[in-house]
Amino acid sequence: MPVKKRYTLEQKKWDAPVEHAMPAQARVPASLTVDKVRIAPATVLAPMAGVTDTVFRRFIKNASQFTAGADGVDVETEQTNQQSGCGLIMTEFTSADGLSRMRESKRKRYLTYYDDEHPISAQLFGSNPETLADSARIVEDAGFDLVDLNLGCPAKRVVACRVARPWA
Repeated sequence: MPVKKRYTLEQKKWDAPVEHAMPAQARVPASLTVDKVRIAPATVLAPMAGVTDTVFRRFIKNASQFTAGADGVDVETEQTNQQSGCGLIMTEFTSADGLSRMRESKRKRYLTYYDDEHPISAQLFGSNPETLADSARIVEDAGFDLVDLNLGCPAKRVVACRVARPWA
């Protein structure tokens, strides 16, 4: 009976990752505008379930304060990725169905943010257009600057439920 080959740490090369350097000419634009919201610098924190809570968002938003040599950084000029911090932060991946059904007190727990997190966007996912619209209104009423609708999440759990890809 043949023995199955098993992968080892050496084969996956976890101990020797390949370094990918940022090209010297790569720069983050000073700003961009989405509708009436100015995002400066033009960087966006990706929404990550279980990660982008308010503590993490505030840390990332102010990351340029902790970067060596970031004294006198001006967002009106182009900055390197290492100097820029983050211009737009997003909440965790939030279910539109859950948001529209939950009580107001529980909603506040999911939609909590601080004033220093602006501009901030909430990311919603769902398959029902009416529910997505209702949840977008809830998010707008909560004071968020933007609403991001995730309509193509590749997560197996989400795809299996056909939540973010109703056409599949």
